[in-house]
Amino acid sequence: MVIQNPRHNPYIGPRPFKGGETLYGRDREIRELLDHFIAERIILLYSPSGAGKTSLLSAGLIPALIATGFHVLPIIRVSIEADSSLAAGENAGNTIQGDQPAVVNRYVLSTLLSLEEGVPADRQIPIARLAEMSIADYLDQRSSGEVAQTDATTENGQVLIIDQFEEILTQDPTDREGKMQFFSELGVALRNKDRWALISMREDYIGALDPYVRPVPTRLTNRFRLDLLSAEAARQAVQLPAHKAGVAFTDEAAIRLVDDLRRIRVQQPDGIMVDQPGLHVEPVQLQVVCYRLWQLLGEDTKIIHESDLASIGDVNESLSEYYADRVQHAAQTTGVRERLIRDWFQNRLITEHGIR
Repeated sequence: MVIQNPRHNPYIGPRPFKGGETLYGRDREIRELLDHFIAERIILLYSPSGAGKTSLLSAGLIPALIATGFHVLPIIRVSIEADSSLAAGENAGNTIQGDQPAVVNRYVLSTLLSLEEGVPADRQIPIARLAEMSIADYLDQRSSGEVAQTDATTENGQVLIIDQFEEILTQDPTDREGKMQFFSELGVALRNKDRWALISMREDYIGALDPYVRPVPTRLTNRFRLDLLSAEAARQAVQLPAHKAGVAFTDEAAIRLVDDLRRIRVQQPDGIMVDQPGLHVEPVQLQVVCYRLWQLLGEDTKIIHESDLASIGDVNESLSEYYADRVQHAAQTTGVRERLIRDWFQNRLITEHGIR
């Protein structure tokens, strides 16, 4: 598809928002989550898949925490793969009684590697030494300045943010012992009242945490649910980026687009399926549709009218054509045939029951 609009696209498409970018339609959630976090110290943030947890953290909560005086450490992931020999406990410098190799906990090491990403290269700890450290040991050294990320002082404590925490459950589901050790170490680290933690995960995995949370202060009972976008929040996310870019998005066009985005199929008592407006909009779908609409606008467009929506068709058509555009781009970039890419999506990323 030929891209017509050379202006910078104010919509980000299907990726999370980054720090420094403006997240529209989430002001209330950012304010409430910040208040809840300050009050409780340890919070579990959960939501349906695709609600935008990572965006809320990076572009919303973290800037608010920094402005409040917290020292926010780099976002943690528990799925980072270290050197395979080290992860298997084969490093010569890490031994236990009888000169047997000590087993390196993959989740603890991934946590420390995540935290090291914010440290200048000349001050980073060698990975073999990281493999011997507990989470509390590492944070103690960071606090004392040995691995300090910055020389600036903050009024409040360290903040640990663990994103996509369901990965600790999906990575090697049989590794119960390793998971128990990780939660135990996390619990020890959080006994320090100057440390704060926000753990973010998909809500469909919450029940699977129960066997592990006992060592963690509060047992992760303080929780905040992030829902999909309401119709009003979605309208803001549609209109405000265009307005900031100097283009007016009319109310009529925004309302129609949002209504299309929140349309769902509902089965009636007689079995007939009918389309009805739902309560929520998926942020990623909104961004994809708006991104494509902007690309198809004329270069001199100053107002987006309801009639301009015809260029993208309905939401399903828009998402389908965006997918086709990206597959074509991937094929041109990599030299892999489009058919192979489509087959890979169909056979590897989507189950036979239609679940992605």
